[in-house]
Amino acid sequence: MDTESQIASAKSILKKRFGAWLMPRLPINRHVFRHIRAELNATWVRALHIFHPRYRRVVSALRRQKGVKANIGSGPFGRPGWVNLDMFRHEHVTLRIDCRYGLPFADASCRGIHVEHFFEHLNREDERHLFLNECYRCLEKGGILRIIVPDAALFVHAYLSPGWSMFRQIAAAGDDPAANFPTKMDALNHVFIQDFEHYGGYDDESLSLVLGQHGLREVQKCSFRYGRFPDGCIDREQHKSYSLYVEAVK
Repeated sequence: MDTESQIASAKSILKKRFGAWLMPRLPINRHVFRHIRAELNATWVRALHIFHPRYRRVVSALRRQKGVKANIGSGPFGRPGWVNLDMFRHEHVTLRIDCRYGLPFADASCRGIHVEHFFEHLNREDERHLFLNECYRCLEKGGILRIIVPDAALFVHAYLSPGWSMFRQIAAAGDDPAANFPTKMDALNHVFIQDFEHYGGYDDESLSLVLGQHGLREVQKCSFRYGRFPDGCIDREQHKSYSLYVEAVK
């Protein structure tokens, strides 16, 4: 292990020890603490958009673009030729932004918007509605919105099937659900809740209904790297076994 890796490992250990010492002493539980920490980070990013000259320049430039292909919640999987948006700093991220409350594009400026394993993190009471309205605003006529989420129907079927065989079939590569969870119900709850980061599950029917309610048309279920997305789909291989793929047209 090189010096840089040793330093990173030491920092990680120290952070875990500090967290283990701090959490029992806080007047709030771990769930609330995580949400507060996440919202503080989001508030910081939104403040950067207001006050930081570089962020303002990037947003101004993006609002002048047409024919955009947007990759929402790209994380470390940003693609060249795309506008890659994420809350956190990663290589190839075009702009750090809180996509729950707005997209940095002009009206009718996007050829396509790719949303992979981000939509299930949106609060159904307000964030989901705002996000879909923004996608509709930014898409050009005939533009494609492609949304990828964990397929709730697959996981319910796995839960109802005997043993752990189907859970193993749809698990992420290298994961063994039977080793990670004491019961299949715990595995199912992990998918729907995931440390309170997910707001339930979607199947084809429920996701299609929501998209239709927000003015999108020709909603249809697709498959891994197959659909109508301009210049082809960029679906991530690691999500292939357990994901639902749905596209809609403005």
